[in-house]
Amino acid sequence: MVVGDDRALVRAVGLLHGEPGPGDAAVSLVPVGPVGSLALARSLGVPLSAVFAARAALDGVTRPRDLLVDDCGGVVLGGLWITAPSPPAARRAGGYRSLLRTLLPAPAVAPGAAARPVQRLRVEVDGVVLVDEDRPVEDVAVRPREDGGPARVVVRVRGGAPLTGHGDSVTVSVTGPAAAFHYRADHDRPGAPTRRRTWTRHPSAWSLTLPRP
Repeated sequence: MVVGDDRALVRAVGLLHGEPGPGDAAVSLVPVGPVGSLALARSLGVPLSAVFAARAALDGVTRPRDLLVDDCGGVVLGGLWITAPSPPAARRAGGYRSLLRTLLPAPAVAPGAAARPVQRLRVEVDGVVLVDEDRPVEDVAVRPREDGGPARVVVRVRGGAPLTGHGDSVTVSVTGPAAAFHYRADHDRPGAPTRRRTWTRHPSAWSLTLPRP
């Protein structure tokens, strides 16, 4: 049983990973901390009430879940996101723009125009290139599954329909050919910039105890 927030849960599962039979050891969480530190717990179906979570830990059902493990040993329980950072000038002017939006009507936006920042990335799913650096990427989302199905990979590119990973989705590799990128795992803060990262799916690598239906 883990008593704590999202980070405590991730640390516990990370410690279990690599030990003999980690998938057989069910993890239960009694969430403690501000609501903002429990986004992962909520997304996994853990009650945010400590009383209900403790009851689930004693008399709940065990759900096997997949795990994403990166090439540095980091684990991902709920998902990871790669989003292009906003330009510094736009961030500094954010407050003034918010004030102007309340005072002035919104300007007309040309059809197909995109205000979201983009970056150049190469995304490979099971060795197949899903998107290359010639297409501007708005964001990338990777989510493990709890039913043993393939990991879901979605890439949003500017001016096109979202691209979805296919096949077994066992490995996902992201490379920033022109510049390093940041990624955010399990609703945590963005990590240090990197030029390449590969995540490997481990089916049913851990189990979570949740309330009975």
